[in-house]
Amino acid sequence: MKKFWAGGFLYHLKNNCVLLHKRDSNTIFNPNSWAFFGGLNEGEETPVDCFIREINEEIGVKFATQEVITLYDYFNEEFQTHRFVFYALSEKIKFEFVLNEGADFDWVPID
Repeated sequence: MKKFWAGGFLYHLKNNCVLLHKRDSNTIFNPNSWAFFGGLNEGEETPVDCFIREINEEIGVKFATQEVITLYDYFNEEFQTHRFVFYALSEKIKFEFVLNEGADFDWVPID
């Protein structure tokens, strides 16, 4: 299967915030920057399965397929990779997640 990137964020509807990932300095792409959770597919994963696996690996939360909402998909010219962007609703506080990858993560107000 051809490689693609799948990722996204969590959205807190009541607080109008998104949960973003702070990348660490060990990454080639956008080190020390706020970003979506995500990564490249493995094996025969669908884009939704890839997003679910990545967010579970990165902050220890598992979503069912029907909880994931498709936001956008496009071809990223810079990285020459198709990208799928998703989000899922969550009202958890930061301390209910576990950071497994990266430097940090936090709820960021959209305003």
